[in-house]
Amino acid sequence: MDLEKDWDRFKALDLELVSIMVDPKDQLAAAVRQYGITSVVAMDQDKSVSEAYNALGASMHPGVKPGHTFVLVDKAGRIVWRRDWGYEDLGMMYTEVDDLYKYVSEWLEKTGG
Repeated sequence: MDLEKDWDRFKALDLELVSIMVDPKDQLAAAVRQYGITSVVAMDQDKSVSEAYNALGASMHPGVKPGHTFVLVDKAGRIVWRRDWGYEDLGMMYTEVDDLYKYVSEWLEKTGG
């Protein structure tokens, strides 16, 4: 949620925030309402996107459902940053927004993205 609240400076880098989840539409809609999500939420019910970005492995249900994997992808579909929180990390599922911004902006500057 902190990332969404602080998204304006990421937008200035010409980035878009999209959450991709495999849950059914009614569950996604409930989560959007519950957490006050205002960014785009996309369904991946066939798990093709999750499979393409290898997000089904780091999970309490490997191969069945993504766990807590966060992937930032550039416009060409290349992974810029990822973090997989495994079962042992569940209490620490957080990345500082400032750290993420610094990493992404440096990566974009380095690659001309």
